[in-house]
Amino acid sequence: MIRKVLYISLILTGLLIPAGVLAADDGWSHGSLFSAPNWLLEQFDDESREMSKMDYFGTKLVEPTPTQPTAMDLVKEGWAYLEGGNYKDALKSFEKALEINGTSTEAWYGRGLALENQKRYLSAIDAYTKAVSYSKKPASSWGPNAGKGRSYLALNQYENAKDALTVAISQYEQSGENMPDELASMYRDLAQALEMLGETDAAQEALEKAG
Repeated sequence: MIRKVLYISLILTGLLIPAGVLAADDGWSHGSLFSAPNWLLEQFDDESREMSKMDYFGTKLVEPTPTQPTAMDLVKEGWAYLEGGNYKDALKSFEKALEINGTSTEAWYGRGLALENQKRYLSAIDAYTKAVSYSKKPASSWGPNAGKGRSYLALNQYENAKDALTVAISQYEQSGENMPDELASMYRDLAQALEMLGETDAAQEALEKAG
């Protein structure tokens, strides 16, 4: 009882409970100096939490509002998912980006790639077409047109594939890009479309350009 009386006298004199006092099942804390009832320690914890929300003058601090991702943030997230082969989550990211900016060429192009890789070719073609319609320069148009060509090829629509790939190659050459592997891939796809259309000489020429 002496320790509990000492505890009461300390509280009455306004002294703080020292660190290291721990709650116990018997309803009292057990520290190196004295015991304290658990309910009081909980009260101190509650008050500490409230004080942490106030500044030096006791004014309650305004909690910062969480920042919302921009359309470009979501596009970058989508491309990261694409690179990791996670096409469903990539599609979700691009669609969220389009909710913010419905005219984003990058988001429509990414959406097309995500759909194409899920073999949803008709939807991919629609997305690629939107990407081209919002594009303002060849550098951002040849990729979506190449995607259209691949998707048409997968659907055995060889004439459409030929047209899209021919445009894509022309735009690539105008863009000043230096991505030889991409160019070679477009020529190989074009050669396949031409071969299926019976244009064997043109198909052979496209293959030679593919290297």
